[in-house]
Amino acid sequence: PLAAHFQKEGVEFIQFAFRWMNCLLMRELPLKSTIRMWDSYQAEGIEGLSEFHLYVCAAFLVKWSNDLKKMEFQDIIQFLQSTPTASWGDRDIELLLSEAFMWKSLFGSSPQHLKSNIS
Repeated sequence: PLAAHFQKEGVEFIQFAFRWMNCLLMRELPLKSTIRMWDSYQAEGIEGLSEFHLYVCAAFLVKWSNDLKKMEFQDIIQFLQSTPTASWGDRDIELLLSEAFMWKSLFGSSPQHLKSNIS
């Protein structure tokens, strides 16, 4: 899995996820996609925003998982700090949000999904 590859390469989530959390992916997405994503966040309400954002970030990682697993540390960090989303349109952000919503629906009430299985 991707988490095991990150561990092998010495990639810490804080090295890229801090910006994702702090800026709500605003620096990673085109403005139109950001506005659409924030519309979904508002629909989740204050209580659900942070939880849903975690699922959006997870879907963001999974989107490039196969590519990331072929990269070494430096390339991973560079890629995650400059994701190839400049040409994203409505369909791309809709797919990302749909996947995040699906995972939230499946796993949101299961606290065990947050446990790490990496040894």
